[in-house]
Amino acid sequence: MSSEWIPVLGKSDGPRYLALVQSLENDVQAGILKPGTRLLPQRDMANQLGLSVGTVSRAYAEAEARGLISGEVGRGTFVQRRRLPASAKGAAQDTINLALNAPPSTGEDELIASVLSEILADGALTPLLGYLPHQGLAAHREIMAAWLTALGIRADVDNLFITHGGQHALSIALNMVAAPNDTVLTERFTYSGMIALSAQNGYRLHGVDGDDEGLLPDALDRAFTETGARVVFATPSLQTPIGTTMTPARRRQIADVVEKHNAYVLEDDVYAFLFASPPTPISALIASRSFYVTSFAKCLAPGLRIATMIVPERFRDRCINAVRATGWMASPIMAEVVARLIHSGDLSRQVHAKRAAAARRNEIADRLLGRWLAPIAGTPPFHRWLPIPPGRTLIALVTQAAQAGITIAPPGALQQVDRGTLGIRLCVGYPASEALLEKALSELRQILQSAEAISFV
Repeated sequence: MSSEWIPVLGKSDGPRYLALVQSLENDVQAGILKPGTRLLPQRDMANQLGLSVGTVSRAYAEAEARGLISGEVGRGTFVQRRRLPASAKGAAQDTINLALNAPPSTGEDELIASVLSEILADGALTPLLGYLPHQGLAAHREIMAAWLTALGIRADVDNLFITHGGQHALSIALNMVAAPNDTVLTERFTYSGMIALSAQNGYRLHGVDGDDEGLLPDALDRAFTETGARVVFATPSLQTPIGTTMTPARRRQIADVVEKHNAYVLEDDVYAFLFASPPTPISALIASRSFYVTSFAKCLAPGLRIATMIVPERFRDRCINAVRATGWMASPIMAEVVARLIHSGDLSRQVHAKRAAAARRNEIADRLLGRWLAPIAGTPPFHRWLPIPPGRTLIALVTQAAQAGITIAPPGALQQVDRGTLGIRLCVGYPASEALLEKALSELRQILQSAEAISFV
């Protein structure tokens, strides 16, 4: 077989790079392309097909990811030997991860790829490659402020920051209002990223009791008084890991307690987009005493690493310096991607797709594990809370699940917790397909229905 293999792309409504990959895969499977065949260099292939070099480059990268080809520096790109199908390699041994709280895929990769191509095509890339404002470009912040308005929070563009993900924003916010060895109040079960920040910077996390509406106002009041803390971190909407959502009345009560103690609230509102009518954030009630954080990780893709943070006016200058000190600026290229998706309406369409996917996956969870799962109040989330049933131990459940090829992980608890409050967060959004989710939850159901099979001595 000569090296001048030219794919037949045909007519397709899909991306041209995928048509090239499909033609390559078809000819490999048909034996037309033999292992070791050298493909044309990317520029030559682009000229032959009338495509851009970027399109061919992306096709080669996708083909390499699928194991069809491999590139060798200085030699070229070659067809690989066909891999055994997954079933022949014991796919049953592969694990299904229910521990990572990521959104289900709804075609966001194609959208992001398309926008990146647009940025290259219309000459917008070069202006984004320099040292730009620490706070983010004003044009990007204005578009993101409009997006936040739809979530129920009015954002003064001057006090809005674009950060390198939500974790970056939380780190900056905590640095504004807490010092090493200071106490930070939070829910009894809290976000793992907050535990990581505590370990890194020496904050003392103190868990506050809650109920099925989230933090208890009286418990928060006592905790402020007893610990001397001046900041509380909370996720009022679809709290992770428990999944509770504060009612409007509860949010007002929490805001009143924060004001009473001249404290601050760090509000993580990353799941607000899942609500058809998002609840009013606590930060909208006490803007001068709140740091409001949301990101585009759950409604688009975690790898974008783009989030927004609204800060009180008096902290603006210090926050600008904090961004400079911890990364200079969030990636303007990724911010441009997000801004274009907002402007085009594609982000809104992604939000509807993510909501629909969450609803379908929660239907599977309720059908298979409904008798064990904590109920949800209306809006389907990407994670569910599984209280440990009587007569079982958390460590045995995690171990049995691992033996069945399912990854689950116990959440971090602050202070002592009652036996009845132990549980597992099941992340229903992360499995690559609904079929894999169903398989994993079916295995968990069998484990829960049977006697505990693991004991430790």
